[in-house]
Amino acid sequence: MIATNTSETISGGHPWGLERALPAMEAIVLGWLVVREGPADVLWLVLAGAAVLALGILISLRWPLGAISVLVLASAMPRLAGSVFGLHVRPEHVAVAYVLVIVLFRIITGHSRSPVNLVDYMLIAYVSMNFLTSAFSSPEPRMTLRWAALNAIVIGSYFLIRLLVTNLEALQSAFKVLLWVGAIESAYGILCFFSNRAFGTQFGIAAEQYGVIPGTHGTQYEANLFGSYSACCAIMFLALYLFDDGSRRNVRSLVGLGLCTAGTLVSLSRAALAALLVVGGLVVLIGTTRKKFGRRRIMALASSFALLLLLITPFVGSFLQERFSTIELESPSADSSTWIRMVSLGAALDDIQAHPVFGSGTDSFQLTFNWKDYIGPSEMDDYAGWISNTPVRVIHDTGIVGLGIFLAFLIVLGVQTIRAIRRAAGYPRVVIIALAVGLVVYTITFQTTEATLLAFPWVHIGLLAAAVNMILCRHDLALRGSAI
Repeated sequence: MIATNTSETISGGHPWGLERALPAMEAIVLGWLVVREGPADVLWLVLAGAAVLALGILISLRWPLGAISVLVLASAMPRLAGSVFGLHVRPEHVAVAYVLVIVLFRIITGHSRSPVNLVDYMLIAYVSMNFLTSAFSSPEPRMTLRWAALNAIVIGSYFLIRLLVTNLEALQSAFKVLLWVGAIESAYGILCFFSNRAFGTQFGIAAEQYGVIPGTHGTQYEANLFGSYSACCAIMFLALYLFDDGSRRNVRSLVGLGLCTAGTLVSLSRAALAALLVVGGLVVLIGTTRKKFGRRRIMALASSFALLLLLITPFVGSFLQERFSTIELESPSADSSTWIRMVSLGAALDDIQAHPVFGSGTDSFQLTFNWKDYIGPSEMDDYAGWISNTPVRVIHDTGIVGLGIFLAFLIVLGVQTIRAIRRAAGYPRVVIIALAVGLVVYTITFQTTEATLLAFPWVHIGLLAAAVNMILCRHDLALRGSAI
């Protein structure tokens, strides 16, 4: 555990009345609704009240770790959703709103503060651009403004993590939560997969995700995103194993690496598997060049990986073979999944040509796209149009201006990350490296399955930005101190 000086804790303090008052207030509101709505909705209201109370208790247990844990947990379960005032609300929206109320109150009362830097301003500009295009360039502003608001709430998880992670102890704790929530999600996905194979159950499974092949999504929105999430966590565990010198953490890292790698395998996501192999190979190549890297560690890694493949290949081998056998480089459209993506991307490019500068508004593609116009009546009629590629989705929704802001945000964060890695030492340096290589996984997988409208990548980016900002601020303070 890293010792932290009280003066280094920017947020400081322990939970006080507000965290305990919020659950009580919401319980009263829910009680009033029970009386008003009648017994038919009592069960759902009781469940909602229990969830709210559990949320408040979790946040109250320890500040800020409780709030961070709520954000990370909620971001890992976007599959759960409900309709509120016509909006598709997920746990991540509720968690962000809940934590935001507490954080704002703490800021007003002077308990929390965190300096805003260039990266934060760029992201604020990107969020603002979503609202502007949704209001003035959209085919249906009423809808796109709603989606822009939900998108802003999701991206709000980035800013909340930035505000909550203000010292090394919080960084270490938040990183552990991020890793082990990923490991638990992967374990749940593995359970879903084997339950489906053994008993034919459907929980956590999309039976026809890949044609006749089932896809495992766990509590993630769909199987490709589950694969991306598991692959990202696997890479972070791998980086922790290779770059951290703590012997106890090495064993835990291997366990987490095994679970998340198995989760990626059962997802059957080709992009996630490719990203895991490419980024994992680079991490191993860099890690094995370190002078402190011993033969025992590489032997343990190799034997663990071989054992994992030996255990799981009999169950997923035939599925993976079939998944990759449909890929034809000379004719990509021969694969049904690729062909569907090509159809939607082609339609999106047509929209972009019509509105290249400012785009068409947040998530507006589904307003104008109809599968019948391209493939005729089919099973796709029940699905809204989506854009599978992140850069294309961003430029479609916010135009060249929005894409420029978005890319500038990532580039500046990348430059700052490299500077922080060079200046950091010990465990904080390992954390930044792990978060950075994990983000590279998302950069690859989001070219085929877009997920920036969900919270889990923003929680990840927020933690990286918080770690980088912390290291750079400490370095600047040290330079000023030496100058004095």
